Amino acid sequence: MRECSVLIIGGGLAGMSAAYHLTKAGVRDVVVVERMSGDAYGHYHRTCGEAISERALRESGAPRDCIVRDVRGIRISNGGVDIDIPVKGHIIDRERLLEDLRKGTDAVVVRDSIIAVYRTPEGFRAVSGREEYHCRHLVGADGVFSVVRKAFFGYGPQVRFAAVNNIVEGDSDTDVLRFEISSKYPGAYRWDFPSKDGRRSIGYENGMDDVSPVVEKGIRFIAAGREGPVTNGRCCIIGDAALLPNPLCYGGIGVALQSGRRAAECIANDDLRPYERWLQKNIMFDPHFLKALETYRGFTEEEMADAMKPFRNGYSVPRGAYAILRRPKWANVYMAVWVAFGRGW
Repeated sequence: MRECSVLIIGGGLAGMSAAYHLTKAGVRDVVVVERMSGDAYGHYHRTCGEAISERALRESGAPRDCIVRDVRGIRISNGGVDIDIPVKGHIIDRERLLEDLRKGTDAVVVRDSIIAVYRTPEGFRAVSGREEYHCRHLVGADGVFSVVRKAFFGYGPQVRFAAVNNIVEGDSDTDVLRFEISSKYPGAYRWDFPSKDGRRSIGYENGMDDVSPVVEKGIRFIAAGREGPVTNGRCCIIGDAALLPNPLCYGGIGVALQSGRRAAECIANDDLRPYERWLQKNIMFDPHFLKALETYRGFTEEEMADAMKPFRNGYSVPRGAYAILRRPKWANVYMAVWVAFGRGW
């Protein structure tokens, strides 16, 4: 049996962000349990779009040596019409960021797989196939299929799908994140991001496309649509476990890092209520994004093309206002896309 003050289940970006900020806040006796190690861990984190907004990275308080290239814009394309949205962000080396977070914490990282969690009079008990962990504070950073969320929160995602990400050889000399929307990708999109080492990252929902040849390919589940609280006494869920990725742009890196920091700072004060309030008040987690997704999913090819028409000569705020005035039934989609792609990644 291992005793600790804080047990973090999951050693990805959310969990390591929490560990990093707990150390900065002076909290000791922290244990991180992560089921993957070695190349399996590296492969999972390499095969990712690796894009994060400047705002999210700044507010996360994470180390910045992981930045490999700056992002200056997002391009959304359909049928020859492009919408260019000016943004500030970065492509990061996710493995490097995880390494830097780990170096910045004195938490003990243990390779193990938690299969059940329970409440005890003193706090919580987590059980693996070979060991028990007892803690005062419990942090669920254990991803889409979170054991902690299932045990103490009882809700699942409103949106979930398997995404394929391909790392390919090719010219990545660009500072634009590219998204293609069409009836081929209903309710989703195909992305094409610059990557590191002269490569690109191309992804889509599993079964909707194919890319070859590839340097490396990974499949992961993306989930969004939180329906309940993220705190329960001295227990909380963060990142993918809390279903925090935006349901329109599916950006998960920024919210993972930020939620880890917010939860850690609240644990240091022995009060998780401010973390819950942060989520409730933050526009990134507004339920209107899900409503916009429902509208977008129902678009026919003709409706999608018509929605793009106001921007055939480029994006601007006046054109956005014109689009809303002339197509009010899609106003929620226009506004949600602007906020999600501008802030939610």
